[in-house]
Amino acid sequence: MKVFMESEEDSLNKVNIGGGAGFIKGQLDGSYVNKSDTANNFLHEMMKSQYQEHKNAYDEINIIFDYSNNIILAPEATTRLNDILAEGGPVSTSFVEDTANNFLSTFPNSSVDMEKTRAEAQKIVTPWKVTASAENANSDYLLPDFIVYIKKNNYKMTIKYVLPDGSKAASDTVITGYEGKASADIESPAVEGYVPDKKIVTVGFDNQKEDNVTTVHYVKPGSQTTSPSSTDSASLTADKQATITVGQKVTAETFNAHATDSAGSTIPVSVDTSQADLSKPGTYDVILKADNGKTMTVTLNVKALETATIAPKRSAVFGLKTFYLYQNPTFKKSQRIVKYAKAKRTQRPMFVVTGYAHSKAGLLRYQVKDVNHNSKTAGKTGYVTAKKDFIAPVYYQKVAKQIKVLSKSGINVYKNMDLTNQTKHVKQGKTLTITGIKRHNLTTRFILSNGQYVTANKKLVMTVK
Repeated sequence: MKVFMESEEDSLNKVNIGGGAGFIKGQLDGSYVNKSDTANNFLHEMMKSQYQEHKNAYDEINIIFDYSNNIILAPEATTRLNDILAEGGPVSTSFVEDTANNFLSTFPNSSVDMEKTRAEAQKIVTPWKVTASAENANSDYLLPDFIVYIKKNNYKMTIKYVLPDGSKAASDTVITGYEGKASADIESPAVEGYVPDKKIVTVGFDNQKEDNVTTVHYVKPGSQTTSPSSTDSASLTADKQATITVGQKVTAETFNAHATDSAGSTIPVSVDTSQADLSKPGTYDVILKADNGKTMTVTLNVKALETATIAPKRSAVFGLKTFYLYQNPTFKKSQRIVKYAKAKRTQRPMFVVTGYAHSKAGLLRYQVKDVNHNSKTAGKTGYVTAKKDFIAPVYYQKVAKQIKVLSKSGINVYKNMDLTNQTKHVKQGKTLTITGIKRHNLTTRFILSNGQYVTANKKLVMTVK
């Protein structure tokens, strides 16, 4: 996928932000191949090792432009970037400054149009296969270009900081942006021996005048200010839309909601989802409510659940691809316990499900115990993803017409469903005809035409089409 920063006013003014040959590259798991999904999900799937859940490349770019426009300072920009990056950190202040200068060399006095970019991110796209070459037997796929829209600023607010004698308390802060951009809360700087009449100045980006000015007056602690410019700093800001998966929790953080009281102090934001059915895919209205009385109606997109049926507690599962065992259900690189590499079917790492948990974003995790008895990792416990493309039940759940024996030591045929009273031994590579399947506790058995039983363990047998 090629990813561009493109000027909204001039489509010819654009910069390719992909690495190497100009493409952002990554691995797509089986659920994404030949399947339509949002551009956002494809982009995150390819770069999920770089970004935390629900964050993406355009979030990183937006932080850099917010710093360039004095909406946030370098330390906050650095903290925000480190919060969204899963790998590649920690980001330094010098990185923020250098990247901002590079962006502004091409797009001076500009911002990311997040509303238009997020709309672009929700477009449904389909990868198409590139014919494999003799040098590269792997299947490569291409996706349509992704555009991060850059908008010219047409708004400026100058915030002046004044002492009681009229002199400067601190250097002016000049905030730039475009009309209609989500409002921003600018914290007044600390001045020794004084307190500001406005701890937070909310910039609404609702007036295109180039001479917008507000003044923060500093006074001695305990003294009254009668400044006519002292205003109510109560605010509520949030993203206009967000996307979750069926079953995920919805909180103020889902919409990046933030609110302040009249004094500019941060206050809670509650979420009213009474008009939304979080168990069904669809688009719903959600109401954000702040303790200052302000409300905002935003849009919630609920996607269909893409994981398989939940594996029962105490059942066996194994890994299909490379994945990690984590200390906590909210996955962080620093909390990885074990890396399990992709392995041959008969050597896949196996676990017993001991419980369930959810990440902070509401994603299902299996709590598991490692039962790979001949491995150094045996007995380790932690959390793994519940995505069907990474973790699957060890035992077949549906009947098949035939099975092939995979185990090098072969398998046995038994009279009883609990695999007792052996009647026959079947060598590796042999094919057996199946007439049914039965569940035994948390496992399954295949039934042969003579009514006897064999294991349905995927590490030992494989269904034949």
